[in-house]
Amino acid sequence: MSGTVAGALLTAGVLGVTHALEPDHVAGIASLTSRYGDSWLSALVGACFSAGHVALVVVWLSVGYLLLGRTEFPAVFDRLGTLGVGVLLGAFGGLLVLGGLRRVAYAHSHEHDHGDNTHSHAHAHLPLLGRGSHTGGEQADDVAHAHGHTVGAYLKTGVVGALFTLSPPLSMIAFSATLFSASPSLIALAVVAYAVGITVTMSALGAGVGAAFGAASELNVRVYGGTQALAGVLIVALAVSLLDGTVTLAG
Repeated sequence: MSGTVAGALLTAGVLGVTHALEPDHVAGIASLTSRYGDSWLSALVGACFSAGHVALVVVWLSVGYLLLGRTEFPAVFDRLGTLGVGVLLGAFGGLLVLGGLRRVAYAHSHEHDHGDNTHSHAHAHLPLLGRGSHTGGEQADDVAHAHGHTVGAYLKTGVVGALFTLSPPLSMIAFSATLFSASPSLIALAVVAYAVGITVTMSALGAGVGAAFGAASELNVRVYGGTQALAGVLIVALAVSLLDGTVTLAG
């Protein structure tokens, strides 16, 4: 492998990692996996999210080079994509806040119902993927429920990931433009390296969030619900900032 090819692949991989770590992507994955509480299945969710994300990146590159013959897009594309992501994050974050608060309220009423013999149950439901792990008081059932984990459900998560790429991936498009004079095969290899960087990073993000919320659910159902509500508030705040920035630019 020549130094040029190795450098191109390394750069594309780094671009994939940094792209995956953008705040809206982290928030999107967190909003999907924080209700699950399982690191391995949450990593799978991150991978499915990434698959849809990468697919639309390829579409953007293909449209730019093959159909339009350009590497730049009007600013309106980026604004519309940011607007769509802001709306999605606002909806996901709001649902997460409500779910967390309901869990806290349920634990409170459940404790009163059982008097001194208190126990609590947290059923973590992942949007689009059905149910996650179940915890009950001192004992934890780590067996993930299989129902809801269908191919169609994973595809829906991929669609959500694609929706987070409604804005053109400007960094990868610009980098691909520098390789265009080399060879199409080098661009293809760079896209693969970019995809690997995104997928590995998003899977790691999913696993990390799943493990963190799984640990919270093991402690106490109120801690779990409160942590979910706090995460939802942060996601909504990010959504508001994205929407505010979009409106400001449009004005």
